[in-house]
Amino acid sequence: MNGSPTAPRSLSGRIVRRLFYLLRRLGITISPFLTVREGESPSLLGVATAELPSRFAGPNDIDGLMRLQPGQQREELANWLAAGKMCFLVEDGPKIVAKMWCDLDAFSYPPNYRILENDEAYLFAAYADPDYRGRNLAPLMRASCYEALSKIGRTRFCSYTDYFNTPARRFKAKLFARDEALRVHVDLWGRWSRTFTLRRY
Repeated sequence: MNGSPTAPRSLSGRIVRRLFYLLRRLGITISPFLTVREGESPSLLGVATAELPSRFAGPNDIDGLMRLQPGQQREELANWLAAGKMCFLVEDGPKIVAKMWCDLDAFSYPPNYRILENDEAYLFAAYADPDYRGRNLAPLMRASCYEALSKIGRTRFCSYTDYFNTPARRFKAKLFARDEALRVHVDLWGRWSRTFTLRRY
């Protein structure tokens, strides 16, 4: 990801995170994040395999999604499906082992909200069963989802990454994703909030 900032692992990065934590306790939230463009690299073409079947979820899959990631609210998942959001899942037999949500209407992360173009999809809330680590499940799911969305005319994929989430940034780098902008959301005591662009790449 040429031009992208290095993930903050230095002493200065830890100091900044500690400062943000202290400010949050005072009611001031500062949340830096990267907007990301995915699926542009031809290196991902054909990478998806049929080792585990994948498909888009339906209302009857809500129980399985809740078993995959306990703590999610049934009503929220049902509302997402009812609102037209799509959930792409990977199965091992009757068990859902990975999932990722797709919004075809908006980049619905509130600090970066915008209406999508007709060929875009916003990807969010990905999760893979920890028992399946080492099987390259997450990138295979991502590539399979790119292919499935492309078949319905969605060929450009966007997401966001918390600036301080080093594992997520490394994962996106393995997908040859491209950082588009570094942005920061500032919230003052829940009374005023705004998102600023610090840098474009």
